[in-house]
Amino acid sequence: MKKITLALMAASMVFLSGCGQKEKADLGPAVIKVNNSVITKGMIDASFKKGSLASSNIDVNKPENRFIYLIYKNKTVNDLIVKELLTQEADKRKISISDEEIKAKLDEIMNKVGGKARFEQSLALNNLNKDSFSDMLKFDMLKEKLVNNLSGTNNVNEGAIKDFYVKNRDKHFKQPEQVKASHILISASESDIRSKFEAEGKKLSADELNKKVKAEMSAAKNKAEKILAEIKARPDKFAALAKKESQDPSSAEKGGDLGFFDNKQMVKEFSKVAFSIKPGEISNLVKTEFGYHIIKVVDRKKAGLVPFDEVKPQIAKYLEQQTKMQSIQKLIESSRNNAKIVYIDKECDPKKIETEIRSLVKKQRPPQAPTKN
Repeated sequence: MKKITLALMAASMVFLSGCGQKEKADLGPAVIKVNNSVITKGMIDASFKKGSLASSNIDVNKPENRFIYLIYKNKTVNDLIVKELLTQEADKRKISISDEEIKAKLDEIMNKVGGKARFEQSLALNNLNKDSFSDMLKFDMLKEKLVNNLSGTNNVNEGAIKDFYVKNRDKHFKQPEQVKASHILISASESDIRSKFEAEGKKLSADELNKKVKAEMSAAKNKAEKILAEIKARPDKFAALAKKESQDPSSAEKGGDLGFFDNKQMVKEFSKVAFSIKPGEISNLVKTEFGYHIIKVVDRKKAGLVPFDEVKPQIAKYLEQQTKMQSIQKLIESSRNNAKIVYIDKECDPKKIETEIRSLVKKQRPPQAPTKN
């Protein structure tokens, strides 16, 4: 099973923004006016509370952390301005995102990361909650619609795709050895089980909790062993059992098929077994952080250059995305140049922030030794 992080969720989105979330944060005084809309102190504060700076436990009030604080503040202010400008552009073009679209996208992401529990675990690890992530997602989807409105459906021509392949063969299209495999997963994560019992609010001693975790882990292993015995007796039933029993929803619907992958794309324990058995063979139980796996290797690819026809669709998609990124960047620059932006609170003016950053950098530079004439 592929490693699951927030990056995987982000990969489901075209242009995930790091902008601050409004939620209940649009309180307090307006600090920046962008045309007819405002950015409030509360919105900036919310970004700090939920951003990487807050999760790093850096005290921004300490003088020695002033430089880091200013860098982060400058990024936050600029991100919020860009977010407001693009939202206004979307309004002009009558582009919007419905609640149904957001729900469908959230369901898609949850499915990709292995269900609601893993989704919420990833959010918590990244100092987010579902509401704040939904707000980020909504803006991301708005940008996607906006950029499609700008660039239309212009396809990249074959010549450009081929040229990119030729120029980047050695850098991007050499692949390591790969394995194609299917698997059946019976979920069994000690941390997830502990979290479930703790969320139920029952007062359990450490020993009681450990016993319950051990019992659930044992039950999952027993279930996996029974499925393995059934497969060993009838290997041809692997795909059917994967659809019926596997708790990895993204692969279960495909009979457990994971496609081709190299040994760095999977967790270590999984890769070690998958790359040690031959096509057609079925593993014994493999324990990873996700639970118990039964792996069936289907095919192998030797290391070498990926054929052009195999990567042509991916190159085309990449070049199309590059065109879209350029379109949105031009729109941002144009919108910002034509916008009326007023910094009500001068401390939020990027020019003032950048001036102080340069001043701090200058102070921190060691004195230069005098040079001889």
